Amino acid sequence: MIRASIAVPVILGAALAIVSCDDESSDATPTGTVTGSTTGTTTGTATGQGGSSTGTATGQGGSGTGTATGQGGSGTGGGAQGGQAGDIPGGGTILFQEHFEDADFGNRGWYDGAAGTISSTEHAVGSGSFECSFAQGAASCTGGKPARHKFTASESVYMSMYLKFSSNWVGSGMAYHPHMFHFLNDLDSDYVGPSHTFLTTYMEVVNERAMLALQDGKNVDLNCILQNNDNFIGCGGDFDTYSFTEDRSVCGCNGPKVDPCSNPTGSRDCFSTGASTYYSSRAWRRDGAFTDSPGNYDKTEWHFVEVYFEMNSINGGVAQTDGKIRWVQDGEVLISCDEVLMRTNTHADLAFDQFAMLPYIGPPGSPSVQPQSFFVDELTVATARP
Repeated sequence: MIRASIAVPVILGAALAIVSCDDESSDATPTGTVTGSTTGTTTGTATGQGGSSTGTATGQGGSGTGTATGQGGSGTGGGAQGGQAGDIPGGGTILFQEHFEDADFGNRGWYDGAAGTISSTEHAVGSGSFECSFAQGAASCTGGKPARHKFTASESVYMSMYLKFSSNWVGSGMAYHPHMFHFLNDLDSDYVGPSHTFLTTYMEVVNERAMLALQDGKNVDLNCILQNNDNFIGCGGDFDTYSFTEDRSVCGCNGPKVDPCSNPTGSRDCFSTGASTYYSSRAWRRDGAFTDSPGNYDKTEWHFVEVYFEMNSINGGVAQTDGKIRWVQDGEVLISCDEVLMRTNTHADLAFDQFAMLPYIGPPGSPSVQPQSFFVDELTVATARP
């Protein structure tokens, strides 16, 4: 039930914390150290839903002056969507959408105990949103969760939604959790636990940070394990000269010591989950995405969040370090890297085919005396930005 992170250096400033992360489908409890990166303040960007405008604008999830662009829009200047380096590719095909107007999730393709509370008082669009409320000590949403939704397999996936938090939101109160949103792959079963797969993505907000992460524990080469402190197990006595094949994890246990990404630099994690299995992950974080302070990152306001993952290519039977990750918030690129490994030639055709909303705070559960909530509205899953 655990997922943790150990850092490699970052370039945008240090925020050091001890990490121990839980997942509802695993049992180990490791600790490590994670280093985040600070986020600068930008002005001149405003994002609403639909269309674009110029001049001074205020929309859902942001405000400012200059050029303002809404969901699916494009433009240049003022940090508009489509106008920044490292932004999300366009022209995507919509795989499914969820408007959260009622809780009849099962009839809209959700499964695995699909349920949830619809808030009629909090909504970015329409008349409702999904509310995940954690009571004190609770591990998951009091009213249930939409759970899982399948879609046509794709080597690239895009998620957009409006997201906000209650004023008393603290998450787990520690440097890990809650788990929130995942993409899962087409080699694992429809009901696979997200913490031990051929590939799981994590999209979550932890301690005000935006975070993207990968986990591929089923792929670990057990003959050479890179530990979080740079020590190793096996490897013929030398991790740096060990000859990995394509039958390996792309994340912490078998991956590079230093992440190639620079916006921000990633962190890695590897720990034993028992019975000759390992949790192997890599994560990228950006500080200050949802804060307690009024302004562009106020957690109590609606923010338009877009996330994108694109599989790396395979050339001549060898995995190429050219996969893509993105977190764009209110038109501002917070996380961007084009040098990510997500698969090797062993699973050269690995693709995404499941979206999961499985909010979870590990033991001892939510620390907030009063119920704390986050809200989601207007979810779109596509192959790229539509």
